[in-house]
Amino acid sequence: MRLLFGAIAVGTLLSFLLLSLGEELTIYADFRTAAAHPGRTYHIVAEWVERTNSYYDAQRDIFWFRAQDSLGEVRLVRYPDPKPINFDAAQKVVLIGHQQDSIFYAEKILMKCPSKYKEERSPSANL
Repeated sequence: MRLLFGAIAVGTLLSFLLLSLGEELTIYADFRTAAAHPGRTYHIVAEWVERTNSYYDAQRDIFWFRAQDSLGEVRLVRYPDPKPINFDAAQKVVLIGHQQDSIFYAEKILMKCPSKYKEERSPSANL
């Protein structure tokens, strides 16, 4: 009997947890998927393109730039902060945000710098 009540309690707790976190879970996608579901949060792996067309609006504290996803789709991205540190050096970025109209509203930007993770070879490794 106690086992049954324990199983019901655990099941109820897991159901509540999944329902409450379900809206917060994000998935990796591309710009087309994000455009098909406006307002839903996605992670989009992209690279910064048209670097000369990016700009920072100091009065509104907004960084605007264009990014290209893995399928080649290019979108204007709005980020509500200055350009992140190491953004210039990043080969890829993960944009976390949502699409509205033709603009992707990034709430966070994560930098992917593969050179940071390259294995350093010691001089004795060549022996």
